[in-house]
Amino acid sequence: NNVGVITAADFLSTQDHQIERMFEVNILGHMWTTRAFLPVMMNNNYGHIVTVASAAGHFVTPFMVAYCSSKFAAVGFHKALTEELSALGKDGIKTTCLCPVFINTGFVKNPSTRLGKILEIEEVVQALMEGIVTNQKMVFVPSNQSIGLLLERVFPERAMNLLKKMSEVKFDAVIGQKSTQ
Repeated sequence: NNVGVITAADFLSTQDHQIERMFEVNILGHMWTTRAFLPVMMNNNYGHIVTVASAAGHFVTPFMVAYCSSKFAAVGFHKALTEELSALGKDGIKTTCLCPVFINTGFVKNPSTRLGKILEIEEVVQALMEGIVTNQKMVFVPSNQSIGLLLERVFPERAMNLLKKMSEVKFDAVIGQKSTQ
């Protein structure tokens, strides 16, 4: 499952149809695709479901409220489906969720950050394939992103805010336009 659309804009500038489209594609697309293939996988108790989400499904970014929300939903879908397959005894069906940071695809315009780099497609594919082969449930690219989840639970909010400021994540976004619904 690799689907995604984005509108990079502040929440109030993001139009209703843009929010609906992000949820239709970014989460419902995963669900409908999985429902199409899952019956055969369940009959055979065999297969591997990959949900391509985003680091934005774990960490929030300003000017991506709807996108982050849809990717949080994709991560939640992966986790819930994984648990359900386990409860049904379908241990032959494996699941992996991919959560990369910005990738050099043009999906987000002019991304930059002081901590880390913009990823190339090949390195994301390589990390995903390694994750599938080793049956990793959650694949972060770069892998150090998983440390951020731990830091979020351990450090106070002030420290996390300082780290976010230091990283200086930037990209082109629409800011301050009144939504015309």
